[in-house]
Amino acid sequence: MTKTPIVLIALGLVLLVAGAVMQVTGGPPKADTAQAQQCREKMKDNGADMIARCDEAAFAAQMTATDADSAARAISAANTSEIGGNALAMGLIGLGLALLVGGIVVSRQRR
Repeated sequence: MTKTPIVLIALGLVLLVAGAVMQVTGGPPKADTAQAQQCREKMKDNGADMIARCDEAAFAAQMTATDADSAARAISAANTSEIGGNALAMGLIGLGLALLVGGIVVSRQRR
């Protein structure tokens, strides 16, 4: 049991780093290639910043939708995916911090 604080600290650091990497690399879900290309064709006269947004699933769905109902479903699915990834990253960061702090406290109590 003398290695428990070290295991807690190591596991906390691993979870903290994994959560931070997920948080930094995450973002809006990407649109599929065909939908992004259709969006780019519609946005070609609106400038480079609008064309760049065509890679985001929600924006591309909005620009290429044929009716409001299908656009709403596509945007909702993209947003749900983004929220789930963000929640998982934040959960890993929180758990990692809790284990790290717990390992440090146990380590100091044993000294």
